[in-house]
Amino acid sequence: MADTASTNSTTSAPAPASQATAVPATATGTTAPATTSASTPAKSGSNGGFKATLTVFDMVIYGLIFMVPIAPFPIFASVYNASDGMPFLAYAIGGIAMLFTALSFGVMVPIFPSSGSIFTYTSEGINKGVGFVTGWLMILQYIITPDIMFIMAANSLKAIPGLADVPDWIWCLLFLAFCTLVAIRGIGTTMILDRIALVGELVVLGLVIGFAVVYIIQGHGGAHFSTNAIFDPSKFSAQAMFSAISLCALNFVGFGSVATLTQESKAGPKGPGRAMVIIVIILAALFCTLSFVVSCADPTGTMYKDHPTEGFYVVAGIVGGINGGSGEWLALTCEIANVLALGIFTGLAAQTSIARILYVMGTAGAMPKKLGEMNKKNATPVVATIFVGIVNLVVLFPMLAVGQNISAEMSNFGALASYFLLNFVVLWYCWGKRKEHKFFRHLLFPVLGCIFTGIFIFTLADIPKIVGVVWLVIGIVIYLVVTRKFHHVIDMAKAG
Repeated sequence: MADTASTNSTTSAPAPASQATAVPATATGTTAPATTSASTPAKSGSNGGFKATLTVFDMVIYGLIFMVPIAPFPIFASVYNASDGMPFLAYAIGGIAMLFTALSFGVMVPIFPSSGSIFTYTSEGINKGVGFVTGWLMILQYIITPDIMFIMAANSLKAIPGLADVPDWIWCLLFLAFCTLVAIRGIGTTMILDRIALVGELVVLGLVIGFAVVYIIQGHGGAHFSTNAIFDPSKFSAQAMFSAISLCALNFVGFGSVATLTQESKAGPKGPGRAMVIIVIILAALFCTLSFVVSCADPTGTMYKDHPTEGFYVVAGIVGGINGGSGEWLALTCEIANVLALGIFTGLAAQTSIARILYVMGTAGAMPKKLGEMNKKNATPVVATIFVGIVNLVVLFPMLAVGQNISAEMSNFGALASYFLLNFVVLWYCWGKRKEHKFFRHLLFPVLGCIFTGIFIFTLADIPKIVGVVWLVIGIVIYLVVTRKFHHVIDMAKAG
């Protein structure tokens, strides 16, 4: 989630990071010498200290794991009910809406190929003040995302026999400790786990779809294939569909995490952009296929209406028993897969991404410079990674008290707001400043991206919106105090 190009405060058109000249970072407005220890600030032109080892395929896997191919499981019944039985249409429109933002990433990553992501794009494309606020919003998203994943996984564990009485905080601490230790080891270990996880999630997804298809073909319980599961004009309501889209679109938030791997891409600066578009398309296809099949398995929607939170697992248990036995094994498999996906693999990806954002902000002087140190042995921002683990520990218990839904929407405020700014910077920098007038890529698509992300922000609950606005104001105040009162300089040339 991070990218950076280099420029100094007097230039108006930034050059790519690879052409930057290293300038000493400043901590309090005075120059600080570079350290020479095993952990050193990244130098511009040296790929920020990262090792370019990731292919487009690797980045697709990473993004899919972060976003979770089985993400619809716990919220499917809610999306079904909100869309009046047309979750397929809701996921299709949600995927198209997020594709515009993915295309905007594809525009900006080659221009500013850095792991600072949207923080870098807005810092270099607009100004450092907007960049700092953008990075601040990204922190709101990613710094609490690991804890949200841990809490959701702990809640899912309650449905597994024998585990209902284990306190949530115990599970959360175990997940946190595991993810932090793996993240410290480096991206290589993370990618190995991600590949294993992706195969497991796709197998479970395939089992559900396969058993549901057989269940429908055999005509159990009145199940049948129907185009009404895609679009039913007799039930369609624009307001209801809009509500469902806003809900399911949150399953697509997170593909921007791939941008934080930009400096570790050996596919060149265009690699992350390609990976993000592929990710959104794959997920939209998977979500739509799943939605169609499990909707047809319960054409009346009775199970989803009677079980508004556990409806998907109830239907999975039904279709899993097509041979006359109990299908609870399939429901339990889905529950366990959801726990592992959220508590370990997505939590790990979230920690990896936010550590890289903080690292780039640290090297630029937008955050304490200690966060901008790189461990040479495993090319990992270890200080930033440990810091993320500590922050996750501190905010875990308040988030347990608030609950996963409110916490998730607070994170989504940060994600959607930064996505809005991403689309805006394409308009401002490419169409306006550089005069690159490609109608679709530089005007129409980013405008649509701004519209959709703006709508999704507007439909969030009141508490997350209030918290998000307060967080935004705090970020603006911090920036003004640090830069105006203490005359601290954010030096993007150091961000790598």
